Parts: sequence; C-alpha cells; structure tokens
Amino acid sequence: MKEKIINPFKYLSMRNALCWGIVALILASVFYWLNGLRPTSLTQLDFGGSRLWIATARLTAAWAIYAVIMYVVGAFASNSKVRFGDVAAFSMFARIPFYVSVLVFAIPSVKSVFALAMDGNINAMMQHMNVLMAVSVVELLLLVWSLFWEYKAFAEATNVKNGKGVGCFIAVFILAYVATGYLLRYIG
Repeated sequence: MKEKIINPFKYLSMRNALCWGIVALILASVFYWLNGLRPTSLTQLDFGGSRLWIATARLTAAWAIYAVIMYVVGAFASNSKVRFGDVAAFSMFARIPFYVSVLVFAIPSVKSVFALAMDGNINAMMQHMNVLMAVSVVELLLLVWSLFWEYKAFAEATNVKNGKGVGCFIAVFILAYVATGYLLRYIG
C-alpha cells in the first residue's frame, strides 16, 4: 500500500491515470472559476479569475505544454520507445497534488492574506504571519509531493531514471514553467 502511494505510476494503467487526471483537471477548473483564480504558469496563479472555459483552457494548455515538453525530452533521452499517451496520462495524473495544494484558497482568511500579498500590502500581511507560516509549510509539503510525483511520472513514462532522469526532469520543468508563463498570456 505504501509503495502505491509513493509511486502510483508503477501500478496505474494509462487509461486509469488519464481518467483520474481528467476528473482532477475538471474539478480544478471549476474550483479556479468559483474562487476567482487564474493559472498564469505551470505552478503559479493569481486572482484575475474569469469564465469557466478560460480556466479550463488555461489548465489544459499548461498540462499539454508540459506533456509535450516531457515527451520530446524523454524521447531524446530514453534508450527505449516512449509513447506520448503514457507521458500525457501520467503527467496529467501527477498534477493532482498541485491541484490539492490550490484548495487552500477555499479558506476565506487564507485567500484574504494572499490577496494582501499580491497587492503588495506587506504591513497588513505581516499582521497575519501565523496564518501565512502555517499555510506556507503545508504548501511546501504539497509542492514536494507534487514534484516527486511529476518526476516519477516522467521516469515511468519515459524510462529515464536516476541521475540522467533527474537532470532531464529539471530541464523539462524549467522549460515548461517558462513556456507556460509565456503562452498562457494568450488564452483569455
């Protein structure tokens, strides 16, 4: 059981990973829309919310860009055949911990503290330092979980592991982060 939580990609079929990933993406889109959030890159968001279809399009585009970059790098780095379907499904499923981390914005006090931070109101934000620190610790743990799953998804889908896999994954993540930050500006 512990191994299935740490690395579910050894046990998940492509179909199950894709189905769960699509459900998570749809739920995340609705959550973003209801809470006025807007994805601005692979791991960033702001409070410039918009229509449901725009939230869905932005989340889908961020995942698609990530999956394509992951596939291209994996195809070049792997000694075995890499299937885009596996990369796409596993990368979509691996985004679930990130979507879980966004749920913190459902808490009104947390949302208001982060709104202060985004507005640049440092003095007002410092009055809520306990909330900010507690949320930061939880978010850091969720970020580590998300990155770990995303690396495991990359390693299982492309068969690029160990040092080479970590290096390739870091390159994939940086490229996807920059590309999504640039390209998501043109959606909505």
